[in-house]
Amino acid sequence: MSGVIRRETAVFLISVLHGAVLTLLYDFLRALRRSFRHSLSVLSAEDLFFWLLAGFLTFYLAFRETGGVIRGYVAAGILIGFLLYDFTLSPLVVKVLSRLFLLLQRIIGFPVRVILCAAKNILGFFCKINKGCRYFSLVFETAT
Repeated sequence: MSGVIRRETAVFLISVLHGAVLTLLYDFLRALRRSFRHSLSVLSAEDLFFWLLAGFLTFYLAFRETGGVIRGYVAAGILIGFLLYDFTLSPLVVKVLSRLFLLLQRIIGFPVRVILCAAKNILGFFCKINKGCRYFSLVFETAT
């Protein structure tokens, strides 16, 4: 096999791996979305950040491996990597990551709720004395 064919085969396999890694990164977002409530603006910001990162990484791959030349087999490799990962490992990874994020939410969430409740009670006490702390009560009503 000639050196050119070997190099193109290696670039193709790297692009397959690239597609799988991009899908793995998106699975982190999927798991976060299953575990935590997101507003539409946060969802949009997450997607924007992901696609900017994916575009940058794909550009870097094309620039580093093919000298910036767009090759069809690179795009095909990325698509094949996405499909292979998405139909094989992705459901399991999303399920495991979602459970891990929920566990972390329970572990971290309890102390945060205790601290917020204590702060609300302390500020409520001082506001009763001062009788003018409407701002603090609005903040803690929305936080808890």
